[in-house]
Amino acid sequence: MKKIFPILITLLGLSFAQATPPHYEAFLDSTEAYLNAVLPEKEKLESQKEVVSAEVASPKDEFESTAAYEQRLAEFEKAKQQKILALEQDYQSRTKATIDKLKAAITSKEDIQPNWEGMLNKSGNIEEYSERINKFADKISTGTVRIDKLFGLFAKLELDNAEGKTLAAHWLAKKQAYISRLEKAQELMRDYVIQEQSKILTTEKQKFDMSLGAYDADKEEFEFKVNDVQSNTVPFAFSGRIKIPAQQARETNRQTDNFAVSVNYMNYPFLANGVKLYPAVTKANVFYKEQELVAVGSFKAIPGLDQYVGFSEWAAYSDSLLSGKLAPKNLDSMYAMSSSAAAVATGHERAKKDGASFWTKKTAFRAAMFGLSAACVGLGAWQNGEVGSKDKKMKNKYLQALNSPSAETYAAFQKSADDVKTSENLRTGFYVGAGVFGAAGIASFFF
Repeated sequence: MKKIFPILITLLGLSFAQATPPHYEAFLDSTEAYLNAVLPEKEKLESQKEVVSAEVASPKDEFESTAAYEQRLAEFEKAKQQKILALEQDYQSRTKATIDKLKAAITSKEDIQPNWEGMLNKSGNIEEYSERINKFADKISTGTVRIDKLFGLFAKLELDNAEGKTLAAHWLAKKQAYISRLEKAQELMRDYVIQEQSKILTTEKQKFDMSLGAYDADKEEFEFKVNDVQSNTVPFAFSGRIKIPAQQARETNRQTDNFAVSVNYMNYPFLANGVKLYPAVTKANVFYKEQELVAVGSFKAIPGLDQYVGFSEWAAYSDSLLSGKLAPKNLDSMYAMSSSAAAVATGHERAKKDGASFWTKKTAFRAAMFGLSAACVGLGAWQNGEVGSKDKKMKNKYLQALNSPSAETYAAFQKSADDVKTSENLRTGFYVGAGVFGAAGIASFFF
């Protein structure tokens, strides 16, 4: 079984090397598989080292001289260190290929996208876009937890200081790119929603309830009213003037039989008793015998709509759409997939950058929390390397104290032991801090 296990690890590593992860979640899957293959071996190594370290030499008897006893102790400790070194070399020989592949995956410069699952495509369905926003929020939350958990497992490999810092930086860069893209995907969905809501639709030409008022021969204008306030789709009430030459005005005999009207409206419905109404009308198109006339006027409020719950909020949002205050940026899927924020089109002009709108107090707080979390991870990795380095020094000081016992060598050994303990405490503190700051960053998505 001992011979089979290294082979299984190698085969596992080869299987991952043969195909590059197509998306970030697959990268996490492969990372987890690598760690699951190596960490049991690491735990086994540490357990074996503890057993060896706990070994003690037989006590000095009355027939053994002090010099012989000290020599025997030194040889015993040396043999222990050689056993530990042999265990470490055996561990490295069995896991090196897998760990190297793990490092290569983390440091790879390939731009790995999130698993979009087709969710960046336009469907024209506003409800679906809202669902996607929630799905992206879930991916951010669960993804952050999983990423940080895997990095905690990775830290257990106890790589040396410089290498640990480099790998931590690559890991953090991949994480930030992943979270940033999911955040931009949420922004993209919101823009898709506004793009749909801002669309101008038009009713078919119909003979609505119309009336002609006084005619101004100098301006060649009729007073004109038309409404369909009882409509179950696009209720409206328009009042204004229409341009019509005197000869045609005379032909009408103030009758509306040859008139037809269509209405432009925004694709932003209001739900009234389960019925979708589209009261956000923008323009009345008036026709006389199929000839479009110039119509100038305004739409009036539909009686009774303001009695419905939520209408005032709908009206405020609708006014923002109609005024252009809330205009689509016309983003597309490349906005979320790109590695950096790009200039995008607004409803009227090309924006400089959307950075000003992005850096709200919440996003600034989130960036600060993730930044502090990343700093703690880096410092934790640094202290992890310090623990390994100082532990080796402590063992040397212990051998010196054992071979040449004196107050000075014992004090040196005790100081080395204290240094190791301090670094271990700092390492734990930094990793805890990373978790706290990371949790605060995640919480900012929901509050």
